[in-house]
Amino acid sequence: MSLMQIRNLMTTDVATIEKAASLKDAARILIERNISGLPVVDEQGELVGIVTEGDVLHQESLRHPATTLKSFFQASEDRALTVEQAMTKKVKTIRDEADHTEAARLMESTGVKRLPVTNSDGRLVGILSRSDILKIFARADADISQEIRSEVIERILWLEPARLTVDVAEGVVTLEGTVPTKSDSRILEEMARRIDGVVNVSAERLRYELDDTKRADRPITGDAPKANW
Repeated sequence: MSLMQIRNLMTTDVATIEKAASLKDAARILIERNISGLPVVDEQGELVGIVTEGDVLHQESLRHPATTLKSFFQASEDRALTVEQAMTKKVKTIRDEADHTEAARLMESTGVKRLPVTNSDGRLVGILSRSDILKIFARADADISQEIRSEVIERILWLEPARLTVDVAEGVVTLEGTVPTKSDSRILEEMARRIDGVVNVSAERLRYELDDTKRADRPITGDAPKANW
């Protein structure tokens, strides 16, 4: 049982553009691909920035009627013509080997809706969006139940599946049955919480045969044999 890695969630069919391309070309790709951001790469395929709808709209907002010959040339100089001139150079990225919880925290803290994904060489290998992460949260109840039974109960804890019931409704897991020890019940509950798509876990109906969390301290009586006797 492991967290979902970014490389298994990301979109690999990523539209990119080179920094020397015109801003008009960038706008055309944004419209054709119905995307709001376009990663910018250099000749080696390394990520050097990102150009967004906002960047293009900002350049359009700079356009104003030229009333004199001087103002005409001034307006042309102020506006960006290439992707490199308009793009954002400081881009939040995430490595393809990271897990989805890291991506969720980064998106929440920075307020971004998507993250370019890079490999160990710094090359762009994909794009991760909020919707990609939401797919994990929206996992089918049947898939969650199956993973708890096969991965946690059978493979990790080696418990008897027949003695346990796992019900899942809208991501809420209810565990019922009997396990050998109290430690087993605690571990089962905690590991079930870590399964992708689980919202909450109810273990109130889970019973155990032995409380192995209490120390079995027994006082030594006067008749008890002493050491080395």
